[in-house]
Amino acid sequence: MPRSNRRNVVLLGVAALMLLGLAGFYLYLSGGGESGEGKKPDLASTGLVPVRTIYKYGKNNLVKPVGIGSDEQGNIFVTLRDGAPVIAYDRKGDFVRSWGTRGYRSGQLLSPTGVAADSRSGRVYVTDRGRLRLICYDRQGTFEWETPILGALSPAVSGDGLLVSTHGPLVLLDDQGQLVKQVGTRGRMPGQFDFAHALVPGDGGSVYVADTDNARIQAVKMSGTTTATVQWVYGRPPARQDDPDTKFGVPAGMARDAKGRLYVLDGFRHTITAMDAKSGKVLHTWTDLEGDYDGLFRLPTGIAYLGGDTFAVSDTYNDRIQIVRLLLPEENNVFNRNPWTKWLLLLLVVPLLPLFRRKKAFVTSEALERSLREERFRVLAGIYKRLHVLPEVADEFRDRFESGVRVGDFLVPVGAGAPADGEPPGDVRIAEAARRSAAGRLLLARHVVVCADEPQCGRVREAGGKAAPYEQVVSEYVLEGEAPAPA
Repeated sequence: MPRSNRRNVVLLGVAALMLLGLAGFYLYLSGGGESGEGKKPDLASTGLVPVRTIYKYGKNNLVKPVGIGSDEQGNIFVTLRDGAPVIAYDRKGDFVRSWGTRGYRSGQLLSPTGVAADSRSGRVYVTDRGRLRLICYDRQGTFEWETPILGALSPAVSGDGLLVSTHGPLVLLDDQGQLVKQVGTRGRMPGQFDFAHALVPGDGGSVYVADTDNARIQAVKMSGTTTATVQWVYGRPPARQDDPDTKFGVPAGMARDAKGRLYVLDGFRHTITAMDAKSGKVLHTWTDLEGDYDGLFRLPTGIAYLGGDTFAVSDTYNDRIQIVRLLLPEENNVFNRNPWTKWLLLLLVVPLLPLFRRKKAFVTSEALERSLREERFRVLAGIYKRLHVLPEVADEFRDRFESGVRVGDFLVPVGAGAPADGEPPGDVRIAEAARRSAAGRLLLARHVVVCADEPQCGRVREAGGKAAPYEQVVSEYVLEGEAPAPA
């Protein structure tokens, strides 16, 4: 078997073994077995992928985190139900800073609920249910202003100003906290609200409201008085306290991703529901999320969008913040769940690269002369398509022919021009020209020097080139229509 064929067989064998290994690893990552009682649930297969769980800010433990918000860069801001601090993390969940003191004075906090941040203005907004205030800080935690709002629950930054949900109406403020308008009232009719714990600005002036005590989601416009202008409603108010037929138990948190999908966090039923923001159509629901493991929650209260498919959840009664990825069924595969596995494919591709790269042939003048003498030049040209030669060799052979085939049509000059006095002989110079660059070695380039006989091949090897004896090269091939040479 020719040496090149043996090498190809070895490479294919290595690739086959790696493919089998990757297939086994795929099955391992994909799971497949049912979790027994007490075992950690296979959340990744459902499309909910835990990324990081946060229990502390600085040296302090998180205790009952409730409000959670994010800015355009995915930085996370958190408030605690029974504490004063506003806590800032970066997108990865690393603690940045905290600020705030407990009290009744301007800028102090008593019972903070919601939080929102605006990268453009560099401000952070906190609603305080105890002090009935919306409080504005800069990104370093310096108090700027506050404004009274009856029953303030959750803030959101929109293109029109600051939106705040309350026990009843939705309130719109300017960037200094001055009232612009309020729409809707407390009630159960479409366009009314009852303790709406989250709201998300949408496109074209739409506002999506987690109408918490009415167990529904509403899309409205900021117009109207007794009722806001309704675009769509999903769900209905409960007929009684524990009505099992409502679409939601307590829709306490809501976020919107870059694709215009809403993610509704149900704190009592421990579900997350993805919806189309334009139509209100449910796309998918992650269920059975109650528990202590990473990716499970106990009475969570808020969700914030961090970019891509990543969200942060205030896991209130587990005293922690969780960063998770949410993949819809059509997005949920082993490569999306584990993006780093795509790099493993390179381990399969790299050994195969030499199989798909044609050899780059460099030919000595002696080998070229021999091929013409033996009428085997067309075989060389058919094997390599392009024959790289020294410039003076290209000039010498350019206008020679074999059976109507012009030699110069297949020659590619390499190296400098005519040799100067004292330069090495041609076979050494062509070997030097054939040396692979660093990039060529990285890309597994295949350079060979076709030499006329074994003594010349020896000189090529001494000069650092990879020699291919002319006789061995042409003996492996015949021209179409010709009989093979006798063994």
